[in-house]
Amino acid sequence: MSKLTLREHDFVDAALASWTGVSGRAPIPVRALGFPDRDRFDDETERLRRAVRERATLTEVETARVLFLIELAFGSDLFGAGVEFHLVSAIRDAEAVAIPRSLQRKLFTRAGAEALFEPKLYAPE
Repeated sequence: MSKLTLREHDFVDAALASWTGVSGRAPIPVRALGFPDRDRFDDETERLRRAVRERATLTEVETARVLFLIELAFGSDLFGAGVEFHLVSAIRDAEAVAIPRSLQRKLFTRAGAEALFEPKLYAPE
């Protein structure tokens, strides 16, 4: 998280915050990330949010979780905040739309993706 800009940190914080607010009823991330219930998901999301704020070093799987939650929170109206993202972030869509791409370039790793989801879900290379 230390390589993120201040604006990217603000965006990540807003995306993670959305999971206790406007995105809070979405079942997809709870199930997709393998949490047994919403309470455990909420605890982990808050822990990740604190870690990002403190610019802590995250594991591959934690970084992948953060990226997954960012992508859903901002990009999906079905599973995240989507068009209501402005309710949790002061960053307007015109500026915000480029930030997830920057975060994807900085945070994605194959190892993180494989740690987040079962490797057998990926096509062989």
